[in-house]
Amino acid sequence: MLFSVTGFSLFAIGDLFIKLLADEGYAAVEIAFFLNLCFLPFLLILSPVIGGIKATLRTEKLWLHVLRSLIGIVAFTINISAFHKLGLSLSYTLIFAAPFFGTILSFMFFKEKIHIHRWSAILMGFVGVLCVLRPGFVPLEPLAYAVLFSAFLIAAGYQIVRKIGEDEPLMAFSLFGTIVGLQVFGVMTFWDGQSNIPHGTDWLYFFAIAVFHIGGGLMTARAFSMAETAIVAPFHYVQLLWGTGFGIFIFSTVPDIWTGLGALIIVSSGIYLIYREHVRHQNITTGITAHGAIDQD
Repeated sequence: MLFSVTGFSLFAIGDLFIKLLADEGYAAVEIAFFLNLCFLPFLLILSPVIGGIKATLRTEKLWLHVLRSLIGIVAFTINISAFHKLGLSLSYTLIFAAPFFGTILSFMFFKEKIHIHRWSAILMGFVGVLCVLRPGFVPLEPLAYAVLFSAFLIAAGYQIVRKIGEDEPLMAFSLFGTIVGLQVFGVMTFWDGQSNIPHGTDWLYFFAIAVFHIGGGLMTARAFSMAETAIVAPFHYVQLLWGTGFGIFIFSTVPDIWTGLGALIIVSSGIYLIYREHVRHQNITTGITAHGAIDQD
């Protein structure tokens, strides 16, 4: 639990620095490029303990890594823009719709059966999204719907990770994304010669984000390796608490009651969905041990 809370908190603090850089006038693609530039040396330093470069480059699933990287590029660009314009709290609330999309995509591409408990969690999750967006009652905010699309892309990325499998070195899931990101964001940043080059303390922000995000990744990976997903995953929502706190105490923005209600519904539904996944896997394991197979939710 401690590793999980710490890891997800580090992600939230890194996202705060991203918002601060965006508020200073850096474009989303500029932030993404210089972040990837800062990620690369840390990955190379850590490579011996996360799989090694040679083993990573021997992958037979390069096209899946590239596809996942391209999907991540779109999602990351949207999220950076959202942190800047919508704030961390609202952005996190909509991003946390990803598990609901993920379950539906698992049903579509991996033929996982979804029974009444998980369908109910998915339905309530999207009710929460409707509470936040209130279509037809408040002016359309295109970026908010873009964040919802980002949540879908994040869920799609998770399905690609499943397709890649567990045999790949851990470094592969970071290195290819960084390399592809450097190329794509580099072109988008420098093509017109009008890019902002970080200066002074801004470089410290970029390196701080790299440290926080890599630290968060290592902490959460350790947490998931030590305990069941049903115990670790709900602490992901601590980012929403951090985002709300940052908004109130740093940016003087308080979420309205509908955003708060929607966030509560999404978080509750997400935790219930995680719990049902835990129950399902327990039932499958018990059934295989006792009878050879079982299928229930």
